[in-house]
Amino acid sequence: MNAILLRGGRVIDPASALDGQYDLLVREGEIAAVERAGTRINLHDASLVDASGCWIVPGLIDPHVHLRDPGFPEKETILTGLRAAAAGGFATVAAMANTSPANDSPAITRYMLERAGEAHCARLVPVSAVTQGLRGIEPVNFAAMVDAGARLFSDDGIPIDDAAVLSRALDETVRLGYAVALHEEDRALSCGGALNAGAVAEHLGVSGYAHSAEPQRVRRDLAIAIGSGAAVHVAHVSTAESLELIRAARQRGAQVTCEVTPHHFTLDESAALTWGPNAKMNPPLRNRDDLEALHAAIRDGTVDMIATDHAPHDPKSKRMEQLGAFFGPGRHAGHLEHDAAELFAHAANGVVGLETSLGLALDLVHRSLIEPARLVEMMSINPAALLRLKAGTLAVGAVADITIIDPNLEWTVAPEKFLSKSRNTPFAGMRLKGRAVLTIVAGEIVFDGRKA
Repeated sequence: MNAILLRGGRVIDPASALDGQYDLLVREGEIAAVERAGTRINLHDASLVDASGCWIVPGLIDPHVHLRDPGFPEKETILTGLRAAAAGGFATVAAMANTSPANDSPAITRYMLERAGEAHCARLVPVSAVTQGLRGIEPVNFAAMVDAGARLFSDDGIPIDDAAVLSRALDETVRLGYAVALHEEDRALSCGGALNAGAVAEHLGVSGYAHSAEPQRVRRDLAIAIGSGAAVHVAHVSTAESLELIRAARQRGAQVTCEVTPHHFTLDESAALTWGPNAKMNPPLRNRDDLEALHAAIRDGTVDMIATDHAPHDPKSKRMEQLGAFFGPGRHAGHLEHDAAELFAHAANGVVGLETSLGLALDLVHRSLIEPARLVEMMSINPAALLRLKAGTLAVGAVADITIIDPNLEWTVAPEKFLSKSRNTPFAGMRLKGRAVLTIVAGEIVFDGRKA
């Protein structure tokens, strides 16, 4: 295995209390040395990487992606998804269970890990379903799924409506020492809405998704979690009320973490006027007050992680072929004809995010909302803890998962250049500042943006 010497970069490793100019040596897949820049590290056969002007951080970890494999190769495969992840600076991604068939058995978990091993790219952590077929009725065999390689449990995409089923699942995960990630939606309130209920939905003539649908379910599930002592993770938080409930539950002793997505902390519901179904997701984009509440929660530490919720879809699933005349760059849709509004309502939820997440997150740093070390906590250290991984650090002896970031590299989001199979993004044409230029997994370079 080749050795790599990263020279002259700014090492940001909050877990080791490091933030400064260091040289870092990788050998045999591990961090072999971290020394002040200019200290003589014996090169031997190491390849030299000039990291001056860049940040050297623990490999980024995305705790929430959808890779669509098995079942939906027209949207994404494990190979294309992991390549996109590496290009976005992610050394590890946690792949959700809503595949076809769902990841509710050790056989599917093993399939996912085998495909990931063949990719020789970013690392995949399988997320097990909580219930068989994601139907919310019969629990999976939790111990067998852990033995197969699962490190988190979630029926993400579908809420667990039956409180008794969730309670039993939490009891099992407490015993095993793992967490459950929750898709928080009261479907009696969301009613299949296409956009956040409000002026934008009314203007476009599409059905509204009640603002209360998320916090109502957050309130119920956190009460169950407190009673069980279980570790729970609230996925894709989108409302100010949900954040307040999480803060209150922590004060009552709840073991609760939460994540936000770049689309929820960057855009509000008005994005649907330009991007149509490419700005449709679940939970929906919210209003400006919620967006500002997310920013405040990122600043004050309420938010533990940034997760992409990478959700690739082909144009047919997004109904973009039919709606292209209404939405896109330079367009601003007025009230739609009835047929077009119906198409919007039936378009698939979700956006791709692996290749834009870091650039959007770095905007928080450039705007002085957070410090770089806080970004590393949210995108590496805390996701590693959620997934029960020995990762998130550049300490000597740690596995050499490393992301090198040029924080000042300006670039334009060009979906046609994505390594993901899908192009469903509301960020096309956006100018961003900061990007991963090198991704290293277990000592091997799996993405080299310097060659682009």
